[in-house]
Amino acid sequence: MDDWLRRYAGQNQRNNTAATWVIAEQGYRVAAYTTLSMTAIDHTAAPAPLRKAAPDPVPALLVGRLAVDEAFTGLGVGTALVRHLLATAVELNLSAACKAVVVTALHEQARSWWLKLGFTPLEDDGLELYLLTADIHKTLG
Repeated sequence: MDDWLRRYAGQNQRNNTAATWVIAEQGYRVAAYTTLSMTAIDHTAAPAPLRKAAPDPVPALLVGRLAVDEAFTGLGVGTALVRHLLATAVELNLSAACKAVVVTALHEQARSWWLKLGFTPLEDDGLELYLLTADIHKTLG
């Protein structure tokens, strides 16, 4: 987890390819991190709710990485980061419209976690999921 942060986070930030947020405890131990960048989805590959009233390609935000240290698993740190990303997506949507937030789950367990947060699969059994920007308020409560 820390290796990716050391090797790529700063580089991505400097090259304007991804923004990274980190949660660390007082001793500077990284509890979790996540990244967000712009992306686009091919109109023909998008499900109907994503295509509706959207240009081709469909503008979106990509959660590129989300990692939680094992010592912090189950404490809500990952959920807190996602809530932050979604609030950021709402803000960004005001100035640079995006139709959805998208993510690729690493495995079925992660997919289930994203589904609980309100995300919908791009394909019925796929690991790529999305949440319409217009529906973020439902997740944020």
